[in-house]
Amino acid sequence: MMENEETTSAGDKANQAADPLRAGQAESLRTAALRAADAATAPATQTPTVRRGWPKEGWLLLFAVAALAFNLRSPIVTIGPLVGMIRDDLGVPGSFMGFVTALPVLAFALFSPWAARLGRRHGMENVLVASLVVLMAGIALRSALPSPLTLVLGTALLSAAIAMGNVLLPALAKRRLPEHVNLVVAMMTAGMLVSSTLAASIAVPLARWQGWTWPLGIWMLTTGVALVPWLRIRQRHRAAAPAGSAPAASPPLNVWRIPAAWALSLYMGLQSLVFYAVVGFTPSVLQEKGLSAEQAGNLGALFQAVSLLGVVAVSWAPVRGRGRQWLSVGISLTVLAGSLGLWLGSTATQWLWVSLAGIGTAGVFSLCLILFAERTDSPAEAAALSGMAQAVGYGIAAIGPLGVGVLYDLLGSWTQTMGLLAALSLLECLLAWSSASPKTLAQTLAGHRRGR
Repeated sequence: MMENEETTSAGDKANQAADPLRAGQAESLRTAALRAADAATAPATQTPTVRRGWPKEGWLLLFAVAALAFNLRSPIVTIGPLVGMIRDDLGVPGSFMGFVTALPVLAFALFSPWAARLGRRHGMENVLVASLVVLMAGIALRSALPSPLTLVLGTALLSAAIAMGNVLLPALAKRRLPEHVNLVVAMMTAGMLVSSTLAASIAVPLARWQGWTWPLGIWMLTTGVALVPWLRIRQRHRAAAPAGSAPAASPPLNVWRIPAAWALSLYMGLQSLVFYAVVGFTPSVLQEKGLSAEQAGNLGALFQAVSLLGVVAVSWAPVRGRGRQWLSVGISLTVLAGSLGLWLGSTATQWLWVSLAGIGTAGVFSLCLILFAERTDSPAEAAALSGMAQAVGYGIAAIGPLGVGVLYDLLGSWTQTMGLLAALSLLECLLAWSSASPKTLAQTLAGHRRGR
């Protein structure tokens, strides 16, 4: 009897001791179930993976960036030297050709914000592959079926496709090569400059040999070459992506409501305005100063050639934080010096001012592409900032040459219009410091909120 009571008492004690453990296990199971239910009902989001170090496909990505960048300016630049031939052959007025040459910049301003949205919805690699296909279609349309309508439609198509690459390449660099963004930007900008120079130099000789449609259509070959590595990159990206994953539905920040994003956008806009004005009107300014058309053309080629120095200086400069702000101010002062020299400099020194303008504008452009990645916390933010800045920037660039033309009508002198560019270059210098701040957009936004 005593043994049974002792056994029962021992069992009760064991059960009492086990009750807290069982209760804890039950509570853990309930908590896990609640978390699973919350996860099932929460909206699906995906944080893009930012890869550190040098990935296995790093060299393939660099080649793909260079190949794509080679086609981001050449189909546009080719039109300029052929304006007279195309106008005479199609029987269109000069104003029509002016619209065609302005169409790419207008398309960049219109389609740049959509690039970030498409990249988030469908994936950046998929959008870039599709953009190359559309680019080939636009090139083929205006070269294989020459007419005023197809010239406009083809130019609009290829310009929209180019806008995708302009916006998404810096964001893709942040995701795949975050520690080597400068290198990717250097390859991108160098590809644009080299192809622009090549396109301008071969357009007229090739048109005289085979007609003006050939220099427009030859870029289908380089676009096809660029498509090959991007198809491979997309294939690898799909294989590495987890099953059921999808791009994030929305960016973490609305960049259009952040003052720092507007400052950077205006900074790029002023750079674009000065660049297109210098390219478009410097030959007239130089001839007004007494240079021949041939000498003015040679200085235009010099402007393109020395631009590579600006790309190298910015992309390879070992500066971070405040050092990058000083670099931004320095390269912007180079633009200001070039603009002042084109306005007030003597004929004998124009080679120097043209060179400074070329180095400065290319350097500021490269710096802006780097800042899209450096001043954001994710590839989605980088794409959104890139889309906004390029929409604002090219919107300003589109109206800039028109303003210079109106000012010429008022003043009757191309040289005096350079005074306006000098004033805008000064404003660019004032924006340079804040635009290159070491703080990300989220950090500046948090600082504003704390200051209220």
